[in-house]
Amino acid sequence: MRLSSLDSSFLRVETPSAHMHVGWLSKLELPAGAERLDPATLIAQIAGRLHHTPRFRQKIVQSPFSLAEPSWEDDDNFHILRHVHVVDEEPVSSRRLGELTDAFLSRQLPRDRPLWSLLVVPRCETGRAAIVGKVHHAMVDGVAAVELGMLLFDASPDAQPATPALWEPAPGSGGPVRLVLDSIADSALEQFRTARQVARLGLSPGTGLRVADNVRRAAMSLAGDVLRPAPPSMLNVEIGPRRRLIRHSVALARMNALRRGRELTLNDLAMAVCAGALRRLMLQAGEEACDLRVMVPVNVRSDGDSSAEGNRISFAFMELPLSEPSPGKRLERVHETMAELKRSGKIAGTDLLLRSTGTLPEAFKKRAAQLAASPRLYNLTISNVPGPRFSLYAAGARVRSVYPVIPIPDGHALSFGVLTYDKRVHFSAYVDPDALPRAGRLGILLEDAVEELAAATAVPRLQPPARERGLSLVAASGNGHSGQPVT
Repeated sequence: MRLSSLDSSFLRVETPSAHMHVGWLSKLELPAGAERLDPATLIAQIAGRLHHTPRFRQKIVQSPFSLAEPSWEDDDNFHILRHVHVVDEEPVSSRRLGELTDAFLSRQLPRDRPLWSLLVVPRCETGRAAIVGKVHHAMVDGVAAVELGMLLFDASPDAQPATPALWEPAPGSGGPVRLVLDSIADSALEQFRTARQVARLGLSPGTGLRVADNVRRAAMSLAGDVLRPAPPSMLNVEIGPRRRLIRHSVALARMNALRRGRELTLNDLAMAVCAGALRRLMLQAGEEACDLRVMVPVNVRSDGDSSAEGNRISFAFMELPLSEPSPGKRLERVHETMAELKRSGKIAGTDLLLRSTGTLPEAFKKRAAQLAASPRLYNLTISNVPGPRFSLYAAGARVRSVYPVIPIPDGHALSFGVLTYDKRVHFSAYVDPDALPRAGRLGILLEDAVEELAAATAVPRLQPPARERGLSLVAASGNGHSGQPVT
């Protein structure tokens, strides 16, 4: 099976300094009486479910002379222990967990095997364990990554590992000649499908006019964004391979209280919180808090499409109002911008434009992918992914938190990921710590942004549980790796 042009674009923009994997950090609460997570049970659990996700045993095979997109083929050298790595240090402190996580995320996934990897930390301090995962963006988007994560986790603490299904790698492509012939055939088939879609629209004038109008508006909007570059920013500098994941979580009830009685979405609030944190970061760095252009991935899966393979996302661009000093007005502007974006039809049009790039020559595809990921087009990515609202388990341990990882392309030093899981909203800032050394304060600044929105909307702060208050005091004292309370 061949990659789509969108999936391949994440391979094209990957460089030694810009790694295109999505991922997550999960902290787990060990069951009563357990001193550590059992890696063997976890590995057996994953092995018993691999047949649900064939892509996890497939590697990328390039098309000769770039005649077509790369294809997925079974890895005849696949072994699960090449992808699951267990830390032998016990116990691991909070600071050390941060160091291990950052080092793991700073390494590019090798292309000679299936593009995923897990880091298992069996025992952390205070009765916890941790799992860090990364999957190449060519395999999954954020929504699919959550669905794949649910295949790795359980809905109950006493779930038993399934018996692994018998698996033999399918025969390969049959040599370079066969690869060339298949590439030519697939390229011709893709062009035929595109022509057939155009013909079908011609037979349905009403639908054709609507689609054409959406594409026209998307193309004009994209052209305007390209011709009008994103503003210069301290976030858009040359980056290296090192990464740091900065984390902060907020009670879902606290976020919902901010929008009670108002026509606001949780996404509006997440955007406004990120805007408030960024405004403070820039002012503290002595920079002007100017509006930024944000790239927002949008899920375009249709109802009932539960496929977890490949990317089914489009991209929207919006102005994040950092120049607005009032947190309440910033929130209103974010809400108005997002509402207009949904009404405009630009998202559907951009999706069609992205899919149409599959018929371009390779040189144009690479140039288009590089432009789409360049700081000329946008300053940073903010991705909000809905997660399960119930507790998950791994090898009997309860998953207490899931912090998402959103990749940063060259010229971008920061991305934000937001994921709602169980009863909390998890914010992640994924940064190059060398290019943006002040970003270590973002955990505290995200909390400050929530507080100022609560004050602006006259919502009293919910009193956290005693244990969380203790964690907040520890984080405030600077003893935590990330500089903020984590759960």
